[in-house]
This record gives sequence, structure tokens and C-alpha cells, in this order.
Amino acid sequence: MFNILKTTFKIDVAYATNAFIYNIKKLPILRDLISDNLYNSSSFKAFVRFLGIFLTSARLILSRLLYFFVIYFLAAFISNDMVFSFSYVYVVFAVIGLIINNNLLNVSSKKYFSIVLFQMDAKEYMRCDFIFGLLVSFILNLVGFFFISLFINIPVLLALVLAIFSCLCRIVGEGISIAFYKKKGYLLTSNSTFLYGYLIVMLVSVFLPRFLVNIPVLIFEILFVVMAILALGFLGYIFSIKDYKLIYKKINTMRQAMNEKNASAYNRQAMVDIKDKDKTIDNKKLIGKSGYDLFNTIFFERHKEILLRSAKNFGLVSFLVIGVLIILTIVNKDVSLMISNMLENNLGYLVIIMYFINRGSIVTQAMFYNCDHAMLTYNFYREPRVLLKLFEKRLWMVVKINLIPALVIAIGIIFLLYFSSGAGLINYITIPLFIILLSVFFSVHYLVIYYLLQPFNKDLEMKKPVYSLVSGLTYFIAYILTDVKVSSLIFSISGLIFTILYIVISLILVYKFAPKTFKINN
Repeated sequence: MFNILKTTFKIDVAYATNAFIYNIKKLPILRDLISDNLYNSSSFKAFVRFLGIFLTSARLILSRLLYFFVIYFLAAFISNDMVFSFSYVYVVFAVIGLIINNNLLNVSSKKYFSIVLFQMDAKEYMRCDFIFGLLVSFILNLVGFFFISLFINIPVLLALVLAIFSCLCRIVGEGISIAFYKKKGYLLTSNSTFLYGYLIVMLVSVFLPRFLVNIPVLIFEILFVVMAILALGFLGYIFSIKDYKLIYKKINTMRQAMNEKNASAYNRQAMVDIKDKDKTIDNKKLIGKSGYDLFNTIFFERHKEILLRSAKNFGLVSFLVIGVLIILTIVNKDVSLMISNMLENNLGYLVIIMYFINRGSIVTQAMFYNCDHAMLTYNFYREPRVLLKLFEKRLWMVVKINLIPALVIAIGIIFLLYFSSGAGLINYITIPLFIILLSVFFSVHYLVIYYLLQPFNKDLEMKKPVYSLVSGLTYFIAYILTDVKVSSLIFSISGLIFTILYIVISLILVYKFAPKTFKINN
């Protein structure tokens, strides 16, 4: 194990050192002053190596201290009992990290060089990477607890238990990540539906003590025992897998390893890839269909799992979150007043919620990767009549998909209104209608910018900054609306008028410009 760690460390340092030299040679002032002999300079490389190790260590320590300070400030916000609240927030964050902080299947140039190029034993590499990562994380957490103990009198035994709990969560998370990849063929964190839903539920749970929801210590003890049992099971699972070399080769291709920042794009590509079992379509569903209707039906049936999976998952998450809010509304007057005030005077929060829930992004990715990237090479597919007819069919399909979680939220809002304030009849009509309109709006919006600003190249990489700019602007406007405090009736009617105007204008733009803009980017 020590030899593998030593070898991978040398590979990592050599790559970083040469990359550093290459980058400084590209600087305008230095390019003419520095020769290629610098690559052979042992003294300069030793300096760069030391600097890299120092900066990496400092970055790890400072980032972990920042992580502990975030927990500290959240703990101070939710409760006066700092030891309990800090421990509570730390545990919730550790459970969040169980999903989002897994490293074994991360794309990296080091893994590509070590396993693919230098043919290291993938299983031994995994064990070294896994154990070393756990050890570093454990030490960094102890450093964090030591530093935070200057502000909070956390018992040493409690700090040790919490640090061990983080390691247990890490083991469970790595096991879940590997098991999911082996079953689905893509990383769990690439599924934005699950990821956003999971984060929303967990972040909401962080603030439960703020609303006087009592969390018994027994819950923490049970959670620790359950996590320990799961960790033992997943530890055996992780070490028993024999095809790590195949897994690493699939994930760490040269293109992905050399473009680590774009790894999420490649994972999204795997996520929208259809499975063999979905390629067979029931002929009964094709009866009576022809032309573009037949083409669109075939596409939908073959991609049903991809297209509906996200919507169904968000619908389920929305149902659970609303259920929790209803219970809190019934048992806690402060929560009831807060929800009542938001629903009657601050509907802007619903805009940003619907922004995150809308599945337009993943649907358009599936459309491009599994259909348009091939069909756009044919001239007939870009003819206005063909393109616009298919656009109409797709728009109706996207609207139906996004209505799944929207209807769950709309119905849930009715119950929240009833249990929080018993609002007037007009609110029971306008607010759910507003949610439906938001769903339709975002459905149109994503499909329109896809046709007008088609951003992907053949590898599903973003090649048009303007697409990202429009997406970012959409989020910014949705965020700004969270501060708009007007009556729900005015907000709903304004939203209705704006949505209708936007849809009309957008459709006119698509009909006029899409035949020219809808093409593959180089």
C-alpha cells in the first residue's frame, strides 16, 4: 500500500509541476524569458513541488476550518445551546456529505495516469485512495474540532465520536455511489432531481430546532449505530468488488481526465443515455399514429424512463416536503404564521422553487443526445415545416412532464393554506393556478432557448456562453422575486399576464428564427 501511495504521489506531483511550468511559460512577460530547459531543472522542480504541497495542505486546512465556521454560525442561529446545535448541524452536514462528498469515482488525471496508462492494480489503488482519504478527512476534522473548541466547549469524547461519524458516512456514501453506478451506469450526483431534492430536505431539517422541534439525543445514538452497521456492510462491499479497473476506465477516459472541470457534462451524457430494455416499444402505442406524431411518440416511449424519472422523483420529494410542512404548521404556531405570510404576501419563493423543480434542462439534453445530434446532420430535419411541427409536439410533451410535480405542489398548497390560516376562497384558486402557470412558463422557456440558442456540440458540451447567460439570468430574476412582497392575488394575476405574453412572444421567435439557429455547434 505504501508503495502505491508513494508512486501515485510522484505521478501527481510530476503532473502538477510540469503543468505549472507549462502555464507560466504561456504568460506574455515570461514566455520569452523561460526556456524549455526549465523542465529539466531539478532545483526549480523541487521548489515547485514544495510550493504545491504547502499550498495544497493550506487549502485543505483552511477549507475545513471554513466548513466548521459555517456550521458554527448556523448552530448559533438555530439554538442557544451551542454544543447541541453544533453537534446537530454537524451530523446533518455529514449525512449531506454522504451523497455529495464521494471521491472514489471522481474523474481525475491522476487516476487516468495511474490506472489506465501505467496499469496499476485498480483494486489496490482504490484501497489506498479510500483509506488515505478517510485518514486525511479524519485528521482534518480533528483539526477543525480543536480550532472550534476555542469558541465552544465541546467535550473531547464528543468531538471524537462526531469525527468517527463523518468517516462512517463517507464509507456508506462511497458504497452507495459505487452500487448506484454499477446498476445505472452513471454517478448518483449527476441526477440533479435526486440531488436537489435530497439537499432541500436535509437543509430544511437543519432548521428544525429553530422552530422548537425537539430532537431527542436518542435519535443521534440510533443514527450512529445504524451508520456503523451500514458502514461495516458497505466496507466489505467496497473491498469485494473486482472490476474496479473496468469502472475506472469507463469513467476516467482521456477526454474526461484532461477536462476534469467538464466531468459533470460527461456524467449527464451517461444519465440521458437510454438502456437496451427501453429500445423495444409496444406496437399498440403506435397504432393510428403517423408523421411527426409517430416520430415523437417513438422518442417519448424510448425515453420514458429518463423523461419521467426526474418528474416523478421531484413529485415524491415535493409530497414529502409538503407533508412535513403541514405537520409543522399544525404543531407550531410560528411555522404556521411564517407559511401563511409567505403564501399570502410573498409568492416569489414559489418562482425559485419551480425554477429548480422544472425538468426542462434534462429533457432537452435527452432530446439532443438521443435524437437531435444525429438528425440535425440531415437537411430535411432543419426545414421550417419539420422543425416547427416537431417543436409543437415536444412542447406539449414537456408541459405534461413538468405538470407532475407542479400538480403535487399545487394540491399541497391548498392544504397548507387550510392548516396555516384558512385563507379566503380566492387564494385557494389563484395560488394553485399560479403554480401551474409557472410550470407551463418554465416548460416553454427551456424548450424555446434550446431551439433558439442550441448550445451543445456532438459531445453534449456547452459551446454557447449566451445559453449559460440566459440560464443564469433566469435564476437571477427568480431569486430577485423572492424579495417582492405583494398580495398573492396581485402577484398571481401579474404572473398570469406575463406568462401568456411570454409564451406568445417566444413562440413567434421560435417560428421565425429556430430554422436558422437550431443546429449542431462545432
